[in-house]
Amino acid sequence: MRHRLNAKFAGVCARTGRPIKKGDPITYDTRTRRAYLDADPATTLAHQLDPDLTPDEAHAAGVYLRQAARRWVSDVYTVSGREYYQNKAGRCIDAPCCGCCNS
Repeated sequence: MRHRLNAKFAGVCARTGRPIKKGDPITYDTRTRRAYLDADPATTLAHQLDPDLTPDEAHAAGVYLRQAARRWVSDVYTVSGREYYQNKAGRCIDAPCCGCCNS
């Protein structure tokens, strides 16, 4: 049976021979007792953006892309041709001046 989890210990991927670092996403096969390094979607994206990256550079870029995706992005609304920006707290950029958020 295969389980997907984060590596608790450092090791080597049974499929590719690449080093597995503690915390990397892996698939562990309980029957054969082998660990396989999962392809991280962010690392795959980093390879698509720049195929010449080394595995360590792609991993670092993937970590950066994953962290950047977690950050909150402001919402932009257009009403009657005018743009309104809503921040993380749910208030527009002019708050509390215009009063539109205080209703």
